[in-house]
Amino acid sequence: MSRSTTRRVTAPLALTAALGLLVGACSVDKGKAADAAPVDRDKKLTIGFVNGNNIEFHTCLLRSMQARADKDKVELLTANSAMDPAKELSNIDDMIAKQVDVIIVQTVNMDALEGGITRANRANIPIFLTSVASVDQSKILGAVVTDVAGVGRQLGEWLGKDRAGKPAEVGVIGGAPGAAADLMDAAFKKALPKQARVVFDQPAFWQRAKAQDVAENMLQASPKVQYIFVHNEDMAIGVLAALKAAKRHDIKVVTNGGSPEGIEGIRDGEIAATVSNTPRSVGEMAIDNVVGLLHGEKGVQKISTVPNLLITKTNVGEAPPYCA
Repeated sequence: MSRSTTRRVTAPLALTAALGLLVGACSVDKGKAADAAPVDRDKKLTIGFVNGNNIEFHTCLLRSMQARADKDKVELLTANSAMDPAKELSNIDDMIAKQVDVIIVQTVNMDALEGGITRANRANIPIFLTSVASVDQSKILGAVVTDVAGVGRQLGEWLGKDRAGKPAEVGVIGGAPGAAADLMDAAFKKALPKQARVVFDQPAFWQRAKAQDVAENMLQASPKVQYIFVHNEDMAIGVLAALKAAKRHDIKVVTNGGSPEGIEGIRDGEIAATVSNTPRSVGEMAIDNVVGLLHGEKGVQKISTVPNLLITKTNVGEAPPYCA
């Protein structure tokens, strides 16, 4: 989304992009955003949110943020990077030009994020991150992170228990290289038992149709695969379509998200396991923490982690709400 199309988020746009938060006369001295003076509670804050994509996670993240921003009477501006690192930098520049009080970023690429943080620091505009925080934390206001490494670890460990020491061939259909997907992938592989071997690993860039194509290729290249780790449930639905078309009912799918479709897949037995870490939680925690940090409230953590909950058929009733 370019500068000309960056706009205030209203209710009808809650399904497209968003996140953002606050900072008033808050300054960043040599990148140490956490040391800034508290913001006057009477000042209306303008938040710029640079979202990373338009898939279900990101649209639900927006809805959650918007609800919290409305509650706190915060103005919310939004831009979407559409998985393009160059556009992410452009969007951050746009928010700087608009002189927002703070920029929240759901990054698409860690290298691009580093550049964006530098630019915001130079402009004395704090940055708050969602989902990841693998940066110099002295240069950000804070972050609400999804423990993507924990997701990978939990699913790798579940696979080991499910396989009970027997050999297994495993396929991986990932998101987009360069950010959270890399961390999740590495942790999953590290947690696998010695008897499990990854025989196929290809990204599908968070796209359901692409994941279906990748799964079809996987079944041709590695027909003996017994488990498939799919980085999110939207892609997992595409993978399931490929498995049904091939009449492969012997392959277990594990994934991540806790969305309504994912939980339904658990109930129906089509998905063996998923990890719930909902965008609703990310969005609500991000707004609460940014407000608390900017106002100097005691007990607000700079870096907070969204809880992960492994969901299988035995505890599917415990899955928390996914969207606002």
